[in-house]
Order: sequence, then structure tokens, then C-alpha cells
Amino acid sequence: MIMYSHASQSHPLETVTMNNKLAFATVIVLTSLILIRKRRSSVARIPPGPRGLPVLGNVLQVPGKHTATYFRHLCEAYGGIVSLNLAGSTVILLGTMDLAKKVMEKRSTRFSGRPTLPFYRYIDPDQIYWAFFSGRTQFVGRKLTGGVMAGVRAGETEALQHFEALTTVNCILNDRGRDWFHEMDRTFASAALTAAFGFGFPTGEEAELKQIMTSLSELVRVLNPSASIINTLPFLDFLPGPMPWRKWGAEFRRREDELYDKLGEHAIVGKAAGMNTWAASFASADSKSGRDTRRLINVFSNAAIETTTAEMQSFVLACLLYPSWIARAQAQIDAIVGKERIPTFQDRAQLPYVEAVVRETLRWRPSVRMGIPHQSTADDIVEYKGQEYFIPKGSIVYAVSWAIEHDPNYYEDPEEFRPERFLDDAGQKLKSGYETSAFGFGRRACPGVPFAERSMWINIAMMLWAFDIQKSGDFCYGESDAEFKGEFTNPPLEFPAVFTPRSARREEVMRQEWADCEKDLNILLPQTRES
Repeated sequence: MIMYSHASQSHPLETVTMNNKLAFATVIVLTSLILIRKRRSSVARIPPGPRGLPVLGNVLQVPGKHTATYFRHLCEAYGGIVSLNLAGSTVILLGTMDLAKKVMEKRSTRFSGRPTLPFYRYIDPDQIYWAFFSGRTQFVGRKLTGGVMAGVRAGETEALQHFEALTTVNCILNDRGRDWFHEMDRTFASAALTAAFGFGFPTGEEAELKQIMTSLSELVRVLNPSASIINTLPFLDFLPGPMPWRKWGAEFRRREDELYDKLGEHAIVGKAAGMNTWAASFASADSKSGRDTRRLINVFSNAAIETTTAEMQSFVLACLLYPSWIARAQAQIDAIVGKERIPTFQDRAQLPYVEAVVRETLRWRPSVRMGIPHQSTADDIVEYKGQEYFIPKGSIVYAVSWAIEHDPNYYEDPEEFRPERFLDDAGQKLKSGYETSAFGFGRRACPGVPFAERSMWINIAMMLWAFDIQKSGDFCYGESDAEFKGEFTNPPLEFPAVFTPRSARREEVMRQEWADCEKDLNILLPQTRES
């Protein structure tokens, strides 16, 4: 045994030689990999796109309005993937579902950054708007919202969302829909802000709500890349002194902080203290953040208001432009719910057609048509349709929902509103494999999806149960971009609609259920759970 052990030992010189060989082999392998990657990068080309000018590139070709439609046209013209040169910055457009998933989900480690526009430094100097930044802010924001969304999935906000939808159908009933468009603003703002801060808005005339909606409109405007000249010509920010963008950004920050500090105090130490609000949940989970926590919840509640409001307004537009599906939806609702009560969340599993209407609304008119841009954090090569494309580090990447959701290779007759595209042939079951770009992709997907989809579902179910929704005599609406407003989000311009109760009995039921429903927010929102 001793002799065997002795014979098995290597000579020190042999060990050194072996180590040198291993090191040399490792260097050879790594060098080969680097050379192969460089060769692939040199062979792979940047995605195609329109020819630009020297220095400026394609800057002058990108319109200041309706940018999403321009991006969609480029995606269609160049086969689904496009590159633009904006004064030296590479912008990549993704126009198909498969490509967006390949890049933003399967390669999320390289495509989950966020481009930071120069103007953002003035409207959010502390980088608290977690949806638009990377690093710790994003990590904390997603962690906290993940916690409150677990409660939403468990049904904690269903009583509140049911109450707000019931309020809406009764408001529409009382004025026969004359102010329905703004009622959509009220109901989704009230639902989100009550869940966030314990602050309800039953009339839509409350001073605080008007302040919030004004602040939200300003925020949506400043988040648009065209909001400030320094986003396009960043070198101007080297100019000293009180330039307009610095002054305006500081004033916006002051006004919004004052507003949301007030809401946060109401939720945490004021009248809503003890309610299981999102603000209280955030503060409890991240007690050291102080004002940062309030701004984190600000971003979350603002997103819930802006996107769902636009989607519901688009839902009513679909009822007027493509009404043929409504009878089938109402027939399924009537078969399950009847006429002696209104729909509830307990009916959801038995009403797949309503679920299909929600999905088709999100597809037909995605509220964020350009998508929120990602940024690549490393060079990468993406294969698409047999061609390799090089995407350099730092590229700004858009998954263009307006193109993805209207891809004729993916959806038949994509311009039409057809909920049955998400149902089986019998119209009784939802098809499997549902995909949407409406809420983003990968690590940057919107975490508030459960709340948004539930709000849309209960409002659509109640409105279809209660009303026949039809064109008014002065309805005039086209399909062009002129009928939509905004750039960051794209709600339709205001239009009239007629809401007629489907029967006298249904009108009685609506009024009675409203009279009998619980209206106390302390009961609608469950009390804070003991940790």
C-alpha cells in the first residue's frame, strides 16, 4: 500500500508542466470563443431601417406626434425588426410577438435595462419612478408591488372593485350616459386610489381627485420623449443657469411631492390608518424609505389609472364600431347571471366570453402603443427569419404593441374587434396559450396586471349586463390617428354614446343593488393584517 501511494505521486516538475498546459489550453479556448463572437458580430448586420442624414441620422424622420403609427409602418415595411439612428443612439423596433418574446423574455438578462432620458433627471432626480429606472429602485418597486398583487390575486380588492363598477353603472343610468367618458376617469381613479391610499372619490368632483388627474396628465406628458428639447439634443443641458427644463422639472417635482405626501399621510397616519392599503403595505415592508415609498406607490397607482381608463374607453368605442359580437356576450351573461342580479367576480370562471372581450380590448387598442422602451446592457446577436442581427450595447429597444397586436400573420383581420378569436369554435372555452404585449415583457412586465384585468372584467361584465350601448345621432369617428390623443398612452378622443337599460327590471335591480351595497371603505378594504 505504501509503495502504491508513493508511486502515484506526480513529480513537481510534471505538475507545473501540466498546469501550464491547462492554462495554455484555457487561453486558446477563450481566445477562440472571443474570435468566433467577433466574427459573428462582423458577419451579423444591424437590423434594416430607413436611410438617415449624416450626424442626425433618422431624427428628422421620426414625427413628434403619433410616433407609434410611424414605428408600426416601419415594422411592416422592414419585416418585423428595424433599426434607427437617432443622432448616434441606436433604436431597435420589434414588431412581432415571437421576436419580442425572444429578445425581451428569453434574453431578459441583456434587455431589461431602461434608457434614462436627460429630462428625467429633473422630474425625478432621486430615480424613484421604478418603472423607468434600473437598480435598487426597480428591485424594491417590484418586490413591494409583488406583495400587494398577491393580495389582489387572493381577492382582497374585489369588494372595492365591485363597488366602483356598481357606482359606474348607476352614474351612467342616472344621466343616460351623457358623461360616461369622464365617468371612466372617475371609476378607475377611485378604485386605484382607494386601494392605494384609502381615499375614495364617489362623485368625480372632489378637489383632491382633480389635483391628482392634473398631476397625472402632466406626468404622462413629461414622460414622452418629445417633452423636452434636451431629450433630443442632450448637449444643450451643458448650458448654465435656470434653463426652462430645469425650472419646470423642479416645479413639477415640488407639486407632485406635496400632493402624494398628503395622500400618503392620509393612508398611514390619517383617516385610512389601519386599512389594508397599498401605501400601508409598502411603508410596512420598506419602512426606511420614507418619501421614496410614497413615490413608489404613486407610480403604481398612476399606471393603474391611466391605462385601464384608456382601455375601457376603447371598449365602448368597439361596441359602437363593431357591435355584432355584443349579442353573443350578453346571451352568455344572461344564461349564467339572469336578470335578477348583477354579475359578480364569482361568475368570472363561467363567463369566458367576457374574458375574451377583455383580451380583445387589450389587443385592439393597447393603451401604450409604443411600449415602454428597454435598453440592452451588452452586445448581442439575435436570429430572426434565418438572418443574424447585431444589437449593440446601449441600444434602445421598443416592442411596438401597435404593430405586434395588429400583425396579420398572427391575427386574422387584425383591425376588426372580434372577441371570438380567443375562444374555441363553440365559443364556450378560452383558447390556451394567451399572449399579449399590452403589459410589457420579461422582467419589465407590468406587475399590476391582476388589478387592471379585474377592474376591466367587472366593469365590462356589468355594463354588458345592464345596457345596450349604441351610437348617438352625432357620433362621427374614424380609424385614423387623429381620433387618438397622447403619445405615452393613447386613449381615444372623447365621443358620445347612448346607454339604454336592457329592461325596466334590470334598471330596478341596478338601483336596488346600489341602495343595498356596502359603501364604507373601512369594510370594503380589509383591515391591515397582523405580521
